[in-house]
Amino acid sequence: MFKFIIAGNPNVGKSTLFNSITKSSEHTGNYHGVTVEEKSKIVKFNNESYQFVDLPGIYSLNCNSFEEEVSKTQLLKSNNIIMLLDANSLRKNLYLCLQLSEMNINYKILINNYDYFKKNKNEIDVNLLNKNLKNEVEIVNAKKIKLQEFLKIIKNDSVFSSNYNKKTEIFKKNEQNLNNLENNFNFDYLKKYINLVKNKFNLTDYEIIHALNGDILPNLQKKQEIFDYIQQILPDLIADRYKFIDNLLEKAIKIKSGFCYGYSKFDKILLNPIFMLIFFVFTFFASIYIIFFNIGPLFSDFLINIFNFLIATPFLNFLYSTIDNIWVIQFFEGGVFSSVTTVLSFLPQVTLLFIFLGVLEDSGLIGRLAFVLDDFLSAFGLNGKAIYIMLLGFGCNTVSTMATRSMNTKELKIKSAIINPYFSCMARLPIFVIIASAFFSKYAYFVVAGLYVLGIVVALVMSLILNKTMLPTKRNDFLLEFAPLRGVEFKRVLKLGAQNGLDMLKRIFGVVLTVGIIVWILSHTKFNLQFTEAITDSILFFFADKISFLFAPIGLNNAGIVSALIVGLMAKELIVSTISITNSVNTNSALISSLTLSSSVVHFTPASALSFLVFILLYCPCMSNMAVLKKEVGGFYFAFATLSQLTIAYLMSFVVYLACTKGAMLSILAAVIIAAIVASIIYISKKIKHPKCLSCNKCK
Repeated sequence: MFKFIIAGNPNVGKSTLFNSITKSSEHTGNYHGVTVEEKSKIVKFNNESYQFVDLPGIYSLNCNSFEEEVSKTQLLKSNNIIMLLDANSLRKNLYLCLQLSEMNINYKILINNYDYFKKNKNEIDVNLLNKNLKNEVEIVNAKKIKLQEFLKIIKNDSVFSSNYNKKTEIFKKNEQNLNNLENNFNFDYLKKYINLVKNKFNLTDYEIIHALNGDILPNLQKKQEIFDYIQQILPDLIADRYKFIDNLLEKAIKIKSGFCYGYSKFDKILLNPIFMLIFFVFTFFASIYIIFFNIGPLFSDFLINIFNFLIATPFLNFLYSTIDNIWVIQFFEGGVFSSVTTVLSFLPQVTLLFIFLGVLEDSGLIGRLAFVLDDFLSAFGLNGKAIYIMLLGFGCNTVSTMATRSMNTKELKIKSAIINPYFSCMARLPIFVIIASAFFSKYAYFVVAGLYVLGIVVALVMSLILNKTMLPTKRNDFLLEFAPLRGVEFKRVLKLGAQNGLDMLKRIFGVVLTVGIIVWILSHTKFNLQFTEAITDSILFFFADKISFLFAPIGLNNAGIVSALIVGLMAKELIVSTISITNSVNTNSALISSLTLSSSVVHFTPASALSFLVFILLYCPCMSNMAVLKKEVGGFYFAFATLSQLTIAYLMSFVVYLACTKGAMLSILAAVIIAAIVASIIYISKKIKHPKCLSCNKCK
């Protein structure tokens, strides 16, 4: 099997090339940091197997983030590298190529986005570039290239030709023999730094070159003085590398005077902070309204009606006509089919929101939003990259927690992961919409929008507290890939939105169905294992009722509500289905009506409904997110995040419930007391020394 590693700087089109060659639908975006871990796929062509690996973007072998470490590890151990460059950013892209050449690692160069470069009256002399780089260069269109065309390019390359027909690695690398560096370039500048290090330390050329490129070999890792000296001379080495690249490109490319890749006349407006904020806030919340209060419910109803017509109704009619066992009939009607329709009720809305986010990404607006908000977010100990985490969090907190790996420092990574669950994921939206529609009808949209805003505010305040206590940010630089504005490829965005919706369906359907059935059984079974239609006689109700007193101060001392909260720890998608099963309803309209009736097992008042919404917004995320969070930040910060989420959710719900039932003055007094408690926690937090997790390789 032949293996190809696709590498390069962020935002050059690596994932696009990967998708084109392998016919995949991996996430791509018009900003950097989309790929945070390597992706791999095996395809077959003409009875041969080819494995393609898409690496996260990497600027330099001297890494600054987790995803760059992932790429660096692969690059140093692989002999089969495709370096994808952007025609508009050759100076920056070639820096990594230069480092690989210094380490005698061979690679094939493909140049992408040449159509945009040429459209702006710029030119690349490919023949001259080939000659100067001593490495064959090809121009490709990452969006349109097919596997057959890609393999043809590889076969025609002299580097590949001697090895391609052999079932061996495609490239050859001789790590120990560094006397032939001039085979690729004339490394006069590099020899200068090799001699500088040799004058201070007794090291081989091989050890020095690896050290200069951020790869301290195992036998040297305990010699801190070597690392310190490398850091001291590194700025001069970087400057000399760029001088080398400038000389290389001086005759090979012609750039129109005033050309600035990515910048357009519209950016004069879009980069205005006030305009961008108004535009984004209006666009985002308008989309929420259209998706969840306008078009989305129509799609949901249509999907549920089809399911009932084709599957549920015929099957239930068959059961009614053949058996008399009410337990079996209600098991399917209230347990199985109710869980299925719960998923179908919000699947279209989730898919539509994925499509909306895809439009923002594909157009290049997210990168501009990150640029505009960078200074603002820095005041809270974050940077512009947190916008990516936030938008991913609005989709799925588990995915966005994994994306925190792209943050520049370990402090930023841990801080972003801790505050990430406060950005309300899509799984919470059906709960918000149903509860708000039941109790706040005309103002339901504003209640839902307010919950989103509250989540963002809590996240920023928590970030500020962490920045002033346990996780001060020492370095908060933010390198932004500023790609051009471009027309949205709706076919690709629709395909990606549908794929994300289906992926979410696969991820949650089994869990929702399984837990839905378990909840139904526990809510319709007595301790003597006999069936009961009265939920109040069930096993689930008994245990929930025993702990419901804990939720009395926030107005949620209802066994049915507590049952839903417990199940919601597994997945927020299950809360709606749990309440539906408990109230013996199977449509959203019936559920909304049941919540207002005191005769229903699960019912609310407007005050308790608002308290419930705030608690759902802020308390612990799903099990999958908690598992990823623990893996990413370690046990100490996982415990801190979990306890803080529960505490904040309870206290905020308490203040809201108090304000709704006892008046503003009492709630203000409660808020002051809570603020005093928080101040005490902050004071104690300042005394906590950083745990070992902060210095381990896992959190770097």
